[in-house]
Amino acid sequence: MKKKLRLTALLLTLTMSCSLLAGCGADKAPSDSAPEAPADSGSAAPAKESSSGERTLLADGNTYASGLPIVNEKVTFRIARGKNPLDSGTDTNEKPIMKLMEEATNIHIEWIDIPTGEGQKEQLSILLSTDMPDAFMGMVDPSDIMKDYASFVPLNDMMEQYAPNIKETYDKTNGEALKMLTYPDGNIYSFMSSVYTQHKSWTIGVQFINKDWLDRVGKDIPTNLDEYYEVLKAFKEMDANGNGDPNDEIPLGYCENNFQARLLQFMGAFGFNDNYRIENGKVIPTANTPEYRQFLEYYHRLASEGLLDIEGFSQTDQQFMSKAKQGLYGSFYAWTPDTIIDDPELSDQYVQVLPMTAPGLEGKETVYGTKDRFMGIINGLVITSSCKNPEALVRWYDYMASSVELKQTARIGEKGVMWEMKDNKIYELQDQGPDFNFQNACYTYGLMQACPVLLYPDEMAWDDPETSPQNYARDGYVTAVEKWIQDEGLMPSRIATEEATLSKAVYEPDLLSYIKNFTANAIMNGVTDASWEQHVADLEKYRYSEWIQWQQDYLDGKF
Repeated sequence: MKKKLRLTALLLTLTMSCSLLAGCGADKAPSDSAPEAPADSGSAAPAKESSSGERTLLADGNTYASGLPIVNEKVTFRIARGKNPLDSGTDTNEKPIMKLMEEATNIHIEWIDIPTGEGQKEQLSILLSTDMPDAFMGMVDPSDIMKDYASFVPLNDMMEQYAPNIKETYDKTNGEALKMLTYPDGNIYSFMSSVYTQHKSWTIGVQFINKDWLDRVGKDIPTNLDEYYEVLKAFKEMDANGNGDPNDEIPLGYCENNFQARLLQFMGAFGFNDNYRIENGKVIPTANTPEYRQFLEYYHRLASEGLLDIEGFSQTDQQFMSKAKQGLYGSFYAWTPDTIIDDPELSDQYVQVLPMTAPGLEGKETVYGTKDRFMGIINGLVITSSCKNPEALVRWYDYMASSVELKQTARIGEKGVMWEMKDNKIYELQDQGPDFNFQNACYTYGLMQACPVLLYPDEMAWDDPETSPQNYARDGYVTAVEKWIQDEGLMPSRIATEEATLSKAVYEPDLLSYIKNFTANAIMNGVTDASWEQHVADLEKYRYSEWIQWQQDYLDGKF
């Protein structure tokens, strides 16, 4: 049943502070020549001409008001972007879309690639204070803009004049997109990117378990966490992989640097998957509840008995996936097994585990995602006051969104290698052999969540079992857990007032860092009554109740 789209909390580009796989090459690499521009590429239409037949130039004498190329003499812009670890490319300009863009527009981009992860915010702060580029793709938060409006370019008028494709896309949302983008001062400072919504993303990680291991130790797929513990224990003690060595299995793997395999995925059985939950319009704290302590105690038990890979707190995504590819994990969360395991024979051993209940919480609802959630990213492109020609940069970004073909090339890579179009439908070409990891290639050859505008469901690839078996399987996995997916749970998407945004920014980073560190320490070392009481007190020191009230006021539309 299709429900009205719920505009929810925005994901930051590759928020992706989550690391994913890097380094796997594809059997079929994009060609060295730039793809041809599609014939229906909006901005590629002939430029407007004056009565004398000359194209109209803007005041700088080099930028055309319409048509291609965008500039007469080549110009260079510096753009900073968050680079996901899945992106194994060494030069962003080698992506097929960038080759096409430079050839068509005569604009060159000098990229500042900042790896996503713990250090990204610090590097962003340095750029904002000492070395401002012409623009940012992602990374910049509303609070960064509100702290210094003068450092960013309002885009309201330029969208009307120079971004017809972006405007057309926003018009489909009946004004909702503009509401989401409008700051308290009445201006728009960013263009959106990524996907509007898709069924496959209603939940993040899906839990899998090795069926061959289950058969070898004589266990069934677990239905609750007590059974899960017994299964993991058997994996550890009974040479589950059958190689004669009873000590090389890792029963449960996870990775804090992989957003599909983080510990928050494991919290669902305890009734939450964040530091708060929303129920009947109320924001309810979770980090100070008995259920949160029970979550910590359960996974501490696994860690203390060698059933949980404790390296998951610090290991890179590459290390996580390396272990998976070696067949060391009995169970894990992932988008699909073959996104982290290239060997089809090994990935096929993993089957889905349906949401499990926690001991003593059998009557409590298990949390497993949110329906119809908005997937767009509001800070897709932010232009700074350092940019001497923002009109040209707006036109450049808009051209990338001028056709479905260009959008797909921007998102995942070259037509004919990463995707194809048949009967006006897009099909991703995922099944390319055991040495080809499709997700890795998407980030390496495309921009993924940084693709411009918003891709609507009818612009996305069809989940064809022949050409895109991964997507087809993923859709089935999400369908299987649909009854556990909530109707509410994420915040609406809008920019809060300057006062509210900046007030939260003062303490929120320290609060979230404290909760993350406490969680890791508690799982590693355990929880006592004394340490729990201290934790509850420390939460208040870090202004947790104030943070919860802020979320409630935001949900209620008070700012």
